[in-house]
Amino acid sequence: MAAENVSGQTVPASSRLRVSRRKARGQIRDALIVAAAVAAITFFHYAPIQPSFTSYDTFHVLLRRLYYIPIIFAAFRFGIRGGLLTSVAVTVLFTPYVTESLGGFFGGSIDNFFEIIFYNVVAFTAGAVVDAKRRQSLRYQEVLELNREIEDREAAIRTMKVYTESILNSVSSGVISCDQRGCVATANPEAARLLGFSPGEMAMAPLSRVFATHAKLLRAAELVLSGEQQRATLETDLAPGNGARLPVAVRITPHLSGSLLLGIVITIEDLSEVKDLTEQLLRSDRLANLGELVAGVAHEVRNPLGVIKASVQMMQQEQAGYAADAELARVVVQEIDRLDALVNTLLDFGRPSHSQLGPVSAGRALDEVILITKQFARQQRVLVRRDFDECLPPVWADEDRLKQVFVNLISNAIQAMPGGGSITIGAAAQDGFLRISFTDTGTGIAGTEKDRIFDPFHTSRADGSGLGLSIVHRIVDAHNGYIIVHSEPGGGSTFTVGLPLAAPDSSGRQSQGVN
Repeated sequence: MAAENVSGQTVPASSRLRVSRRKARGQIRDALIVAAAVAAITFFHYAPIQPSFTSYDTFHVLLRRLYYIPIIFAAFRFGIRGGLLTSVAVTVLFTPYVTESLGGFFGGSIDNFFEIIFYNVVAFTAGAVVDAKRRQSLRYQEVLELNREIEDREAAIRTMKVYTESILNSVSSGVISCDQRGCVATANPEAARLLGFSPGEMAMAPLSRVFATHAKLLRAAELVLSGEQQRATLETDLAPGNGARLPVAVRITPHLSGSLLLGIVITIEDLSEVKDLTEQLLRSDRLANLGELVAGVAHEVRNPLGVIKASVQMMQQEQAGYAADAELARVVVQEIDRLDALVNTLLDFGRPSHSQLGPVSAGRALDEVILITKQFARQQRVLVRRDFDECLPPVWADEDRLKQVFVNLISNAIQAMPGGGSITIGAAAQDGFLRISFTDTGTGIAGTEKDRIFDPFHTSRADGSGLGLSIVHRIVDAHNGYIIVHSEPGGGSTFTVGLPLAAPDSSGRQSQGVN
């Protein structure tokens, strides 16, 4: 057990016990001193002693005055009780002497009665002063303890406030609290970001200003604040001021203290990542289903194409002497070969070949693809920049399929810059994936087009098949990876591919890091 003294320092129980014992011993010692002094003075009063240095009467007058010393000492040491107890004891001891030797209370040249009264008055006065001083000291100590308690509580409140603010600042959702007037009391940085404000701008701002462009949110908040509605949950889009629209889920709940409504609490959750993941899952599912269909159709088309090509080749042999017919047959064979190449592409999209997965050096694969596409990029006046470390961690992939993804993305980027430009390739490990980005300085992708770029047969080029990015998406999916596109019209595009890292197993060999 331990306690605190007035200064706020912790005092061990053993120390408090020693102090208490020392105080008790001091009080006993002082009581004995008072008793001894009173007894000594009384003894000399009653003893038949005649001092040689003064007269008998003067000696006893001095002794009567000496009674004030133990009385005052007792009053200062023990307060009114101690002083009066001593003065009463002196009165009892001094009264017989007054009666026998001084002619009674009112006899002689000295008023003995008032002498005894003064003993008690002095005891009471000195004791009252001491007790008042002690009460003042106790009140001062109580004030000190109260101030210390207030300071401790203020420190605890400040600590709790800092702790709460750190939690709110760490929350990935926006949190806003409003008072009864509908003014913002607190807002964490995420809420300010989602609404296009700074935390300082939102402080004490009315909701009518915060939700000035979101009438539906403002109305829902007013209903909950007025008590007409218990709570509100809705999904909407926010415009934080950078031109983008953010899908969010908003929950508005009352802030209650018992049954008293103090205001409302608004939480805003950014649904962008959730919607992106949902779209990727839907797109992957759609591509998988379409791939099965395309593979079946391509297989059925390939067989009659082979028969037609064989028949035309036989006709070429039989009509070798007719130049016009031979030229027509050559054109037919050429178009059949082109259709056969398209069918092979469709089959590649519909049923990708079995991948031989293992640890692959993504840096080496990128360097080889950059070398392969270098001539094509130079012809199109495009500069390919390499912006990644030499020692990238290996990924769990099929190297040939990986190169196919890189070639498609670089080729698409080059073709998106008909007037020339640059492509920057970056790579870095993050959250168990190697993120490889391809950033071009082309014209960008319109918002309506961006949602369809991975759809099969969707292309903006007259000579394109519309299967390149679809195949890229399917290959990345087969590697348990992901692909993300960021693009603004006129601002270029960035395709980011995430591939699982190859983590070493217990034997030190590389194995798949992400399932």
